[in-house]
Amino acid sequence: MSLLIEQAVFTSAATERSAGYQVVAASPGVSEADVRELAVWGPTHGALIDAGPEGVSFNFHPLENGAYCVSRTTPAGWEYSGRGGVRVYTQCLIVPAEELGRFANNPFAVLRAALAGGALEIHQEVPSRLEPLRLSGRSAAVDSTLLARLAANPGADWMATVIQAALATRCLILAGSPAPEHVIAGVINCLPPECRTEFSFSTGLKYSARRPFRVATAGDDRGERRRIEQQYGATVLDLSGRPPQTFAPIDGWARFIEAVLKSHRTSFLATQFSKRRFALSAKDLPALGLELLEELDASGMSPPEGDARARAKAPDEPPSPRDWLDGLQQAHAAHRRFQGGASLAAVQPGGATTLPEHLDSNNPDVLEKLEKLDDLVFEAIGGNDDALARLRAVWPTLRTQLGANLLDESREQYLRHALFIWEGARDGNSTRDTSHAVQALDVLCVLFDDL
Repeated sequence: MSLLIEQAVFTSAATERSAGYQVVAASPGVSEADVRELAVWGPTHGALIDAGPEGVSFNFHPLENGAYCVSRTTPAGWEYSGRGGVRVYTQCLIVPAEELGRFANNPFAVLRAALAGGALEIHQEVPSRLEPLRLSGRSAAVDSTLLARLAANPGADWMATVIQAALATRCLILAGSPAPEHVIAGVINCLPPECRTEFSFSTGLKYSARRPFRVATAGDDRGERRRIEQQYGATVLDLSGRPPQTFAPIDGWARFIEAVLKSHRTSFLATQFSKRRFALSAKDLPALGLELLEELDASGMSPPEGDARARAKAPDEPPSPRDWLDGLQQAHAAHRRFQGGASLAAVQPGGATTLPEHLDSNNPDVLEKLEKLDDLVFEAIGGNDDALARLRAVWPTLRTQLGANLLDESREQYLRHALFIWEGARDGNSTRDTSHAVQALDVLCVLFDDL
């Protein structure tokens, strides 16, 4: 059973307690000490680097009570006072250490699960009391698709440089193109789960000394970047240029990550991250990196099929901000929306149809079919009756066009996602939870009708 996650909203409002930026609502388990701490970290007017309607920042930092705050900051209308200016709205999730561990200590995976479950809804009128929530599922330790994209742009050299700087400096500020939030997500994926909680971050807030994130971002103002360097001693890396020699990947961990990305061996990284090293900390990574670098060299440099497929789905540019979270924590490129918590053996197809054992998963036609199937299944489970009808119509044809291995993989991913939905329905008590579970069952009946 998943643990309760408390939540709070920090924004500008007039309440019985005070007026201005404050914690305006919280669930019962948020203590007064938590409220004071969240108020210190909470961003106020003008804190977003992008003040436009699409501006957003994903944030992560530890709390004194041993839990972690995972939050999203967005614009939300105008200031209540009517004096002008955009209201900054931060939804905070207070995640126990055990719950964060269920998501491989990856705050982005927690945010994705919360967004998928509707837990980060912006309240135009914030209720005085919020309810704690539960998040179903879990996360893989490595997002191979994300790392494949970052290996293409900004490149393995740049990613190794960022890792080197993140390990060597007190505060790292990323700027330039590609979007720094993608790179920060990549940094988390390049760290063993045991070390990830040491790296607090913000993807879109202006730097402030009262919010001492270990990794953060900066806008295009070069004068502001110089001020941050000189006044606060932070290290600023502009991803638009060439990697600076100052942070060339010299220690073992940065060199190991560079070798993994250049050889497209993210499956090796995932295997290593599945091994529990309970006492591991960031200071141990240089030595561990040298050890794993030797293992990587000894294992050969030819990537397996799964890594090749992820690389085939990685264009020369990073994913757009619109699909960024949708592309995080993927087990397979063609199944970017489906994440489940169950461990299942592949379902073996039956019936009289003879399928080829293997198709080229790098073939654009095959990838297009998988993407089409993903879209129909996701929309049908989401309640789109037209998508369910189209799925019934095209599934018999798609089933014969996929190789046995891809058919098994697709069915397994959809079955995992259905179990994820069912687990949420069991934990919840809303009509919405139940209807989603029934819709998932309808989709499975289509996908397994020949077994």
